[in-house]
Amino acid sequence: MDAIILVGGQGSRLRPLTLTRHKSLIPVANRPALDHLLDWLGGHGVERAVLAMGQRQDDLVEAYPEGERGSLAIAHVVERERLESGGAIRNAVQSAEVEGRFLVLNGDVYVDFDLGPALAAHDEAGARLTLALCRVANPSAFGVAVVDGDRRITGFVEKPPPGTAPSDLVNAGVWVFEPDLVGEIPAGAVRVEETLFPSLVGRGENVLGYRFEGLWADLGTPGRYLELSQELASRAGASLVAEDAEVAAEARVASSSLGPGCGVEGGASVTGSVLWEDVRVEAGADVHDSILADGVTIGTRAVVRGAVLGRGASVAGGVRLRPGEIVEPGERRE
Repeated sequence: MDAIILVGGQGSRLRPLTLTRHKSLIPVANRPALDHLLDWLGGHGVERAVLAMGQRQDDLVEAYPEGERGSLAIAHVVERERLESGGAIRNAVQSAEVEGRFLVLNGDVYVDFDLGPALAAHDEAGARLTLALCRVANPSAFGVAVVDGDRRITGFVEKPPPGTAPSDLVNAGVWVFEPDLVGEIPAGAVRVEETLFPSLVGRGENVLGYRFEGLWADLGTPGRYLELSQELASRAGASLVAEDAEVAAEARVASSSLGPGCGVEGGASVTGSVLWEDVRVEAGADVHDSILADGVTIGTRAVVRGAVLGRGASVAGGVRLRPGEIVEPGERRE
């Protein structure tokens, strides 16, 4: 079975992080986000992953060249223009000659659940389309599905106002497609979430909602990305620190991820944060609930709380960043 992974988006909601790194390459537990999806697919017997990507994505092509990756084959399909999810699926199926039932995954999700029962439920129900659904505490931020007692989806509500969601089950961005559905995707740049899916449900077609138990996260915003990183550190029982990262004995690091080449000096504190590569936190600095991209420097006794810093940014000693502040790549705060 093939899987199409939609990686053509620009990651605009993740800026400034994605100004210098493709969104599929942002580190999750010190590995590129796409690594986790590919490992998950390969572990469930998927034979080929088709990366449906936009133009000018050389970093992604270099990181995941076409060919074999363990038991999983990698193929590329490049869009000449932005096609949205529907056009990207249609283009990938035609260009990569995808045959038979296939999976589609949003490239900005993290998933860890048993795919086998979802495929079995799809077959048992005779569904034309199955959407993996995840229960969340705040469904107003997502596309919500309404499901009947037979697990058939009867309706969708996109990002309902708080307190009005008809259920707490959201579209997890993992879909099982029967091949004949491709011909029903409208021409042009369209989103299947807004066209094909509601059309099938409106006609009474068999669209299955499979609720899974497991870890899921949407990496589309810095806040959600940070929450996932904190959850993975919590599950590991310790901060995730790269082998060559250096943490002084007098420093405190908790519920965080530190990538290769990072350094935390004595008296500094890093809690609930993600440090990419070659990040320096100098003596006495305090970093909390923040994301620091490659090459960031936090000066002596600086305080960074709830901030996002782009590649090569720096904060001078003694400076305080307020929650919600964004520092652009290469910018220096003094």
